[in-house]
Amino acid sequence: MTSSQTRRIIARLLTHAVLLACCAAALTPFAWMLSTSLKQSGHSLSRQVEWLPRKDVWMRDGQFTEVITLGARVRNLESGAVEEVGITSLAARSKNTDISLPEHRFPAEVLEWRVRPVGDAVVSGAVWVPFPEVRRRLAPHWRNYAEALEKMRFTALLKNTFAVTFLGTVGTLLSCSFVAYGFARFRFPGRDVLFVVLLSSMMLPPVVTMIPVYLIFRELRWIDTLLPLFMPAWFSTNAFAVFLFRQFFMTLPFDLDDAARIDGCGALRIYSNVLLPLCKPVLATVAMFSFSGFWLDFMSPLIYLNSILKFTLSLGLYMFKGPYDVQWDYLMAATLVVSLPCILIFLFGQQFFIRGVVMSGLKG
Repeated sequence: MTSSQTRRIIARLLTHAVLLACCAAALTPFAWMLSTSLKQSGHSLSRQVEWLPRKDVWMRDGQFTEVITLGARVRNLESGAVEEVGITSLAARSKNTDISLPEHRFPAEVLEWRVRPVGDAVVSGAVWVPFPEVRRRLAPHWRNYAEALEKMRFTALLKNTFAVTFLGTVGTLLSCSFVAYGFARFRFPGRDVLFVVLLSSMMLPPVVTMIPVYLIFRELRWIDTLLPLFMPAWFSTNAFAVFLFRQFFMTLPFDLDDAARIDGCGALRIYSNVLLPLCKPVLATVAMFSFSGFWLDFMSPLIYLNSILKFTLSLGLYMFKGPYDVQWDYLMAATLVVSLPCILIFLFGQQFFIRGVVMSGLKG
């Protein structure tokens, strides 16, 4: 093996290592979400990171009994004094650790746990048990998913979200492709200027038009209905989708239009029967972008919807956030279920992001 081949192999290995590290960093939030969705309530936020969902169990009579940890008796390794501390998180899971108290922090050795067995009629109160008898076992709480979906009224919210996503996606595909067809295949005064003005609208922050648009919908009596969520899509408000369609239409040869006109087709027939069937790659790309945008939209439902039964799934996730605490286990379980359709659509449709071949045998 020559030195140049060795350098190429090393460079390739380093490239793959960097890519794997980037992928691991990108997937870390998803892994944390999955881990949190399977944990017990109250075990989500702790100083000691636990990626696997676990629970406290007490070895009694040769069997493990699920317990609730209430506190611990510890020995201060500095002063030698034995003190009782309350365990409010997973901070003290090892024998030698730093026990946090409201006043100070000290290195301590855990002597005993104060636990209460779950569902035990004999031992009703807290019991002191030796440290080795309390262990941590792998225990994913799969019921978090069922309870979370029940709490957020998943079925009703799914219907609303599906209706908004379907109507919004169809409106985006039809209106944006139709406007792009006009910009790409017709010549008229001011065409390029109008197209630049349309593209410049992408530079306008949505917060600038939020109040005027709300006032328009209020005058139309659309507040607390699903109409403001998908109706703007039918008027080609997505400038990026118009740009994608227009650029794709520009790659199609004009001989297709001429041949269709010889056969007696008008502008609408050329658009619907000739050009649009050739736009499958860009149709799929815009559809995936639109589906993700409408499915995960949070701001619009928050502004225009007031009734809980009209909420969408993204707004329903907000139900798990209270004024003083957040139900992280339920929130992460519901979030994973809500984001699953977008993940699947991207995995099965990612080939359309790289397909740009025009399915035509003609050369312009």
